[in-house]
Amino acid sequence: MRALDQGNRLKEVAEEAQEAVAETATTAKSIAADVGDKAQQLAREAGRQATVAAETAYGAGGDALSIVEDAARQNIWGALLIAGAVGYGLACLVKNSR
Repeated sequence: MRALDQGNRLKEVAEEAQEAVAETATTAKSIAADVGDKAQQLAREAGRQATVAAETAYGAGGDALSIVEDAARQNIWGALLIAGAVGYGLACLVKNSR
């Protein structure tokens, strides 16, 4: 009779262990799904922020171009003189690099 009690107890312990393993697996699966969802959210947010930064940089570039164009229109001779000097400097650099 004692062997029967020990066998039943072993069976109960095995069932409890099986339930604990199943519960742990379920918990791990849930945590993995949560981590995956969080990673997707972070990736979407990073993409959104990159888009905003690119749009801001594009707008700032357009503003800078507008300022330079206005300055060149207001002082045409000065702009031509600067453009000529820059062109001459670049020509000298290219000639000396050969």
